Amino acid sequence: MKHLSLLIMTALLGLVTLSSCQKEENTPQQTQGVKFIYASQVENAFQLTPLADLAEGVQTSFDNSQTLPVGHLFLEKYGDYIYAMSGSMYGYGGEQTLRKYQMKDGKLQEVATLSFKGSPNVLEVIFASDTKAYGVTCASRGQLVIFNPSTMQEMGEIDLSPYAATDPKAEAPDKDPDAGTGIVRDGKLFLCLNQTKSMMELYDEPASVAVIDVATDKVEKVIKDSRVQSLGMVGHTSAILDEAGNIYFYSGPRSAMFGKPEGILRIKKGETDFDKEYYVSVTKADGAEPTSFGMTMTYYQGKVYFFLEKPSLVVDPNDKTFTKNKDFVPYELDLKSGKGKILPLPGSSGWSANATIAYNGKIYFGIHAKDGLGFYSYDPATGQGSSKPVVTTPAGIYTIIKL
Repeated sequence: MKHLSLLIMTALLGLVTLSSCQKEENTPQQTQGVKFIYASQVENAFQLTPLADLAEGVQTSFDNSQTLPVGHLFLEKYGDYIYAMSGSMYGYGGEQTLRKYQMKDGKLQEVATLSFKGSPNVLEVIFASDTKAYGVTCASRGQLVIFNPSTMQEMGEIDLSPYAATDPKAEAPDKDPDAGTGIVRDGKLFLCLNQTKSMMELYDEPASVAVIDVATDKVEKVIKDSRVQSLGMVGHTSAILDEAGNIYFYSGPRSAMFGKPEGILRIKKGETDFDKEYYVSVTKADGAEPTSFGMTMTYYQGKVYFFLEKPSLVVDPNDKTFTKNKDFVPYELDLKSGKGKILPLPGSSGWSANATIAYNGKIYFGIHAKDGLGFYSYDPATGQGSSKPVVTTPAGIYTIIKL
């Protein structure tokens, strides 16, 4: 628990409130050879860095980087634009400003910002369309902020407080169900509800997902499944949508570390309830340990790729920099069979255990290893992995997106 607490607290920091909504250019520029944006933390800032290719021998620098204050980083491409925000995870760091970028001359150019009103503590964004997106709040009053990503203006809120779990012995009821990972499919927003007492404490509640009609912004129902607790940890997990249109949600770090029911659940295409015939455990997969966990996952051809935390590899439990221990190992998990394997790549530190991406038939992992920092490659067709980074970076990698 101490490890997770320090990981979250260290990985998510800063607090500034800005206020502006700039007029954007109507036509975005071409990416001009830039295929990816990756993020690294250097001291008290994130460096958002353009990357031309994941090719052997590429070396990168922060010369053309945009900076954001340290906090929980949201970074995603939607349509022709890149959106980024440094949010505050349970009060640790961040700012209340979503930034919108386009690529120009090989650099990220800011074209608009949205500073959320009051203190909703927006942490993640789920896009429904070019004109509607949802701001997921953390440790707030249980609201889901609706805004227009084209105009970067707020449109309203959805009240999630009626769906919050609470402690009957508490002096005041908990009004925040703690929204987490979400995804839009077939006009419905499927939004995980984490149901937490605090950053490091969970309610004994089954996995919960709110099903919201995107056209009306009304909560249609909340589905539950006792096989998993606290599904879709905010900021630490990713929703998976396979080729058939099935949705997969994973519990994330907290459940496994606390010894709570963990795992992956599925909502089949055309359904709005959990698939009672489907369940995959991460802690029981090959090579995992009783409190092992993963975080964000990359889907490729029926399998997910991520960093698996192995407590037995921790050599310094007091390392607050999360760079000394290489206890996060690259991992492959088959979503159909539930079988997994540790990949032939070096282990990474806790601060660099999220950046995975599929590209040109290979899986790339951003690894903070003893033998070098950067992107290491794994070829699923041959089972071969690189022993050194194919792309080197000046610092450990926090995340990466494809343009």
